[in-house]
Amino acid sequence: MKTRFTAIAAIALTVVACTGASTPTTEQESPTTSTTTDAPSTSTTDPASSTTVPATTTTGAGGDDGAEGSGCTPGPGALADGEWFGFVVASDDADLEFDLACWFTGDAAVEAAAEDGEESPPPNDYYVRNVNETLRTVSVASDVEVTWYPEVGDPASETTLTYAEWDSQRDQRGVDLGVWLEVDDGAIVEIREQWVP
Repeated sequence: MKTRFTAIAAIALTVVACTGASTPTTEQESPTTSTTTDAPSTSTTDPASSTTVPATTTTGAGGDDGAEGSGCTPGPGALADGEWFGFVVASDDADLEFDLACWFTGDAAVEAAAEDGEESPPPNDYYVRNVNETLRTVSVASDVEVTWYPEVGDPASETTLTYAEWDSQRDQRGVDLGVWLEVDDGAIVEIREQWVP
């Protein structure tokens, strides 16, 4: 009887000792960390590296968002150098007020239209998303040329003219097409209208 009690007590002490020893080791291997991020994403803890990593991220310029050109998420402030799609809100001799939008084609257009609850696949294999209300004023370089469509319904009417000529004639045309701006060193160096069927 005494041997059985001693054996049970020894097992109990061993279990307690092992549990006590393993708890600190486990805590040291996977500590919980907490960080604050400005990104509109959720965070999860990666126990292997003991760091907090974003589960999703907001992409920046470079087309990583699926849109053509430099994408449509340039961040706040002025447009970075690159190629941007959107709409001209106002213009004068030196500046253009620009409403940045997203231009998608192919599989990216199908996915974007579906995400927005629109017809998918979209008609004519392109989709425009314009949900950002920020307007940006971009300066226009002095030698800018514009590729435009004086006859909106005719892609063969494509021609090139100076910015000043385009600025004076586009209001007379009565229809504004979306445009691609090529921005270099903070100024527009080229404008191309986007013909659509």
